[in-house]
Amino acid sequence: MRRLLLISILTICVSVSAVAGSGFNHGDEKASRFRIGMNLQFTSHSSWQIDFGCHYMLSPYVGLGGSVGGWRQFRSPISPEGPNWWVLRSDRHPSNVFLRPSVLLMTGELIRIGKVGFGLTACPGVQLNVPHQRVTIEIANNWDYTDNVKVSTTKGEWIAVDCRAGLYMHAGPVYLQAGYVASSLNIYGMYRNLEYNHVSFKEFYPHSSWLQGGYVTVSYNF
Repeated sequence: MRRLLLISILTICVSVSAVAGSGFNHGDEKASRFRIGMNLQFTSHSSWQIDFGCHYMLSPYVGLGGSVGGWRQFRSPISPEGPNWWVLRSDRHPSNVFLRPSVLLMTGELIRIGKVGFGLTACPGVQLNVPHQRVTIEIANNWDYTDNVKVSTTKGEWIAVDCRAGLYMHAGPVYLQAGYVASSLNIYGMYRNLEYNHVSFKEFYPHSSWLQGGYVTVSYNF
C-alpha cells in the first residue's frame, strides 16, 4: 500500500511538473529559479519537526527539491521499564533525522492587497528517516551504583508519505506559508522493535497510524 501511494504521488507530481514546465520561458532573466526555506510543524502526537529545504522552480507554480531536518516527541507519559531498569529520560521520546524529497505546488495570486499577494499551496513529499534507533538503559545494581547499556534496532517503519497544504502570502521574494499537514509517519515504528531483558517495547509504545498537525514555512526566492 505504501509503495502504491509513493508511486502515485511521484507519477502525479512528475506529470504536473512536465505540463507546467512546458510553458515556462527559461530565458526569462527575471524569473526566480531557487526558493530556500525553513519549515516548522507541530503534530497530534505531541511532536515537533523542523527542516530546511530548497526547490528549483520549473515554473512559477511548480518546484522540485527537498529538505533535511529532524523531529522529536516533546511530551509522552510512556516510560519503558522493568525490575531494576528503565530507559534514560532523554531517550524516552522518539526522535529521528530525515531527508525529504518533495514537490512544491502553488497557484497564482488569488487575491492581492497592496503589495501582498495571497494564494494556495501544497507540498507532497516522501520522508526518509534514518533506519536505526538506539536508547540507553539504566540499571540499578545496588543502592549507590547505576550501570547502563545501549540497545538498538534497524527494524521498523522509517519511510513516510506526507503532504502540506494551505495558504501562502508573499511580498516580493519573501513567502509565508501556513496550513495543515498529514503524514503516514509512525513515530513509534522503530521504538516498538526495541527489546531489553526479554521485554519488548511494544508493551509500552502503541501502534501509531496517520498523524496530523499544522505547519508554518518561511521561504525566499533568489
